[in-house]
Amino acid sequence: MLDLQTIAPDSPETIPVLRDQIDALDEAITRLVCERARLSRRVQAARIAAGGVRIELGREREVHHLYRSALGEGGTVLADAILRACRGPLLLPATAAR
Repeated sequence: MLDLQTIAPDSPETIPVLRDQIDALDEAITRLVCERARLSRRVQAARIAAGGVRIELGREREVHHLYRSALGEGGTVLADAILRACRGPLLLPATAAR
């Protein structure tokens, strides 16, 4: 096992270990996004059942703000991608789809 504490931080020897850590994070992120999507669908269904709308733009603004505050402008792009993946496709009126 490679001891990262004894190797220079920019040493090529660290690349496989660091990539393994990145891969583990990517797997965790995808699991979390899938869980977020499942919860989002439940919220949408409950809101619709209560006579509300499927997408609440105020809530989406809060999510954008959270990601932008934590990650800067790149956070907005990430928030867009996560919201799109979790809310499902937007349903357009038949006339707008043409």
